[in-house]
Amino acid sequence: MPISIYMSNVYFIPWRQDSDMVGKFKKIIRKSNILDDINKEDRVAIKLHVGEYKNPAHVHPLYLKELVSALLEKGCEPFLTDSTTYYCGHRFTAAGMIKNAFYHGFSLANIGAPFIVVDGLGNDEGFSVKVRSPLNEIFLPTLFKEIDKMIVFSHCKGHALTGFGGSIKNVGMGCVTKKSKLAMHKFVNFCYDDSLCDGCDACRDICDRAIPTIKNGKRVLSLEKRGDCMHCPGCMEACTRGAIKLKELEKLGQVLPIAVEGILKVIGKENVTSINWGANIVEYCDCMPFPGKTIRENTGIYLSKDIVAIDKAFLDDAKKETFMIDGRPDPEIQAIEGEKIGIGKMEYERVLL
Repeated sequence: MPISIYMSNVYFIPWRQDSDMVGKFKKIIRKSNILDDINKEDRVAIKLHVGEYKNPAHVHPLYLKELVSALLEKGCEPFLTDSTTYYCGHRFTAAGMIKNAFYHGFSLANIGAPFIVVDGLGNDEGFSVKVRSPLNEIFLPTLFKEIDKMIVFSHCKGHALTGFGGSIKNVGMGCVTKKSKLAMHKFVNFCYDDSLCDGCDACRDICDRAIPTIKNGKRVLSLEKRGDCMHCPGCMEACTRGAIKLKELEKLGQVLPIAVEGILKVIGKENVTSINWGANIVEYCDCMPFPGKTIRENTGIYLSKDIVAIDKAFLDDAKKETFMIDGRPDPEIQAIEGEKIGIGKMEYERVLL
């Protein structure tokens, strides 16, 4: 099939349950030109999501093993990486993150490349990158100053706040420091109706940062911790009275591409490759210890130099309506906003190899 010079190319392997998908992936990363710009001795970060402790839906390590093997053949220095979380789970610290990576099969012995936490021990304040409004500024871990190339390996799945998590989400939220993770989550509007609150303690019990407290039979926020609230859906889902609501969820999907633009400014747009794994398409993000139900059959594996086109190609196959459950926003917002600011194209050429 001819390669288009007018549209972004998305290389694609359709999923077949009766086929060797790992073997097909091995072939496509060598037959396509997707790794052609990676040179000997390049320091190549493979950005993935290792999954919260015991989450079984994350990318299978065999695919990472084949990718690393192809990179080592080129004589470069690949390493797996992820950033620590803002919420206080197993991946909040570097030690917990590395244990998770090992537990889920992302170890040097298993993959052939080391796992390095991109934000140090988890408290790296990083360096400032000015971006467009309304985000204005992001903070990137210092390690990004030493990376030559980055491959974004994303598991495509549902997400409670953005509807869908793919390459844009993996980069925009997964490559910044805790400070920027918090700032982006705060674009979601957190609404609380105290007339419905019965002081049951459910919100306090669910919050890993102990931000809510009960005073005079009502939920209030701790004065010293109120700024720490990341507007996650935890307490909303725990509240049986409907006193807590999250609104304007689409705003998070609108600022994620702005963060991506800032990251591409540092690494170089031409130095980033995206791989979307359209399998184990489940209800919740890999940040959760449980994946929820399967909401779509496997679609396939996608590879592209365009971070917008690759997410759009997956959503075209999986159907965006699949992810618009329980009031979740249009998952295509991320791609639409990404095209508006020039980080990629919605129009693409699908290339079967």
